[in-house]
Amino acid sequence: MSEPMATRYLAAILATCADVLGRRPGAEENFFEIGGDSVTATDLFLRLESRLGVELDVALFFEARDFRELASRLAESTGRPVDRSMPGASG
Repeated sequence: MSEPMATRYLAAILATCADVLGRRPGAEENFFEIGGDSVTATDLFLRLESRLGVELDVALFFEARDFRELASRLAESTGRPVDRSMPGASG
């Protein structure tokens, strides 16, 4: 995907992380190093799926070293909108 998509994802990730953790992180910070844990990671993951309207690969979330890398990797790996009318769809 294009750089603008990664930029869009980064903005959404940082804003959503601020909602979950109570502070807006920097793009070069790591979710787990700034106080995130598996419970808040799940919350963030589900909120991002809903906010972005895509299905996310949770493995990318745990493998990315910082939010900028996460946004870039999500932009490369996503593209299929979530069909909210289907049973079991996130959101």
